[in-house]
Amino acid sequence: MAFRTLTIQKHILAGHVSVSGGVEMHGVASGEEAYYQAQLKEMAAFMGQERFKHTTRPYKVEEVVKLQGTMPLHFTGAKISDKLYTMLRNHQAKGTCSHTFGALDTVQVVQMAKYLTSVYVSGWQCSSTASTSNEPGPDVADYPYDTVPNKVDQLFRAQLFHDRKQFEERLRMSPADRAQKPAVDYMNPIIADADTGHGGLTATMKLSKMFIENGAGGIHIEDQKPGTKKCGHMGGKVLVSTQEHTQRLIAIRLQADVLNSALVIVARTDAEAATMIDSNIDPIDHPHIKGATVKGVEPLYEAIQKGTDKDWEQRAGCMTFPDVVASVLKSKGVDASKWLKDSLKMSLPEMRKAAAALGAGEVFFDWDVARSVEGYFRIKGTTDFCVQRAIAWAPYADCIWMETGKPILAQATKFAAEVRAAVPHQMLAYNLSPSFNWDGAGMTDAQMESFIWDLAKLGFCWQFITLAGFHCDALSIDLFARDYAKRGAAAYVQLIQRKEREHGVETLTHQKWSGSEIVDEMGNIVSGGTSSTGIMSAGVTEGQFDAKH
Repeated sequence: MAFRTLTIQKHILAGHVSVSGGVEMHGVASGEEAYYQAQLKEMAAFMGQERFKHTTRPYKVEEVVKLQGTMPLHFTGAKISDKLYTMLRNHQAKGTCSHTFGALDTVQVVQMAKYLTSVYVSGWQCSSTASTSNEPGPDVADYPYDTVPNKVDQLFRAQLFHDRKQFEERLRMSPADRAQKPAVDYMNPIIADADTGHGGLTATMKLSKMFIENGAGGIHIEDQKPGTKKCGHMGGKVLVSTQEHTQRLIAIRLQADVLNSALVIVARTDAEAATMIDSNIDPIDHPHIKGATVKGVEPLYEAIQKGTDKDWEQRAGCMTFPDVVASVLKSKGVDASKWLKDSLKMSLPEMRKAAAALGAGEVFFDWDVARSVEGYFRIKGTTDFCVQRAIAWAPYADCIWMETGKPILAQATKFAAEVRAAVPHQMLAYNLSPSFNWDGAGMTDAQMESFIWDLAKLGFCWQFITLAGFHCDALSIDLFARDYAKRGAAAYVQLIQRKEREHGVETLTHQKWSGSEIVDEMGNIVSGGTSSTGIMSAGVTEGQFDAKH
């Protein structure tokens, strides 16, 4: 009854229900309908924005509004999503990029704001340093799925706090002083790691909701299978079908629409180095699934399943259907290059028909014999597979990321060229991974220095070093602790305090950095300016830093 009363009051206040005689149920119903129609109009305008001109939604405005309730939710992070999308589109148009790294904590996210324009939150970093279960471990996505959203919440709150702190401080400055000291944009968009969605579609939607509530401007989600997920630079990765990952992307967009957020969605594929896939349901995946191509290998099946026959792939001729047909064509003196390209867009039945038309004859191919003990199909991971998936996801994702094993410009060039030939508007992302042995990548220091900007010209408008915050933290602490153990306070003064002063790092005066002045201002407002117990009042040690030495 209370809810019904509140609803009636809501519609009366909105002018949807007359308060003159005879309101009753007819008035409520008409009020609900008027409210519903108003929400439809508002949502249609939201979904019809220029920002979404490249976005395909296989659902209707009505379906979104019906999921919003009578009090649709709005979050501050939605403004950050708009900011992120606009920034990335501008970079793409200019052939430049926003490059960043994984922020480990609130200190890092604040200090990096002076120099960079976006922030990354890594699942690996969170798994190893910030699990909400407090149990660290490797990146296999077995931490509670509120872990990364919780880190986003922590970092976003720090951004908001330092933005408020700076705003209050600057309004105490003269216009001339403000002109001499440009403001720092602490509200750099956060893009966070959603792993595989941590389960089915409902888990993916709940995870997306947490990210939106906690201030993420964007999230990325990869095409690995929950339960077997590995860090992109580990072995044994199992993919889900292209179709299943498409459904994840649609689920995220639907959840974002329900929450009135233009969340930036980055679709990641691990198809370059994955070795298995859990389903052969999607024809897009067929050219990349391996099977036995030698008849009579069925007796090897038990050994294959148990993994006791290490040479079975060679003896069974295990390869993809396009590769076995190519070998047949080459043996007949026929150039197979066109076949290898054309077959990438065919299902297995279509490939069999096309192979026969080329004169390949009857080709034996059995992908079931090659399945793993868990029942997964074996695949050939390639850049071509990544390209096909990227094209399939373009209608549903704002940006595409191909996880790679090495920093190879030629590979990135091929990926970008083929994806954008099919989808010219597509934005791309690149992981400048710390798992790469950069010194062993065959690049000169000059090539390493230009690598980010070379990629940007190809359309990789968002780039990031996933774990730079983690490695930076570990290196600096290790160096300081080692020296401190030997030389005591001199190590702290020489390695840290003097360097903070030399480079103008704000944490030199850490009380001020932490917001003591804005807290004092709030206390003065409350007390009418009579408080004598402010944090920065007489006796504060930090006053020592006002001296020149």
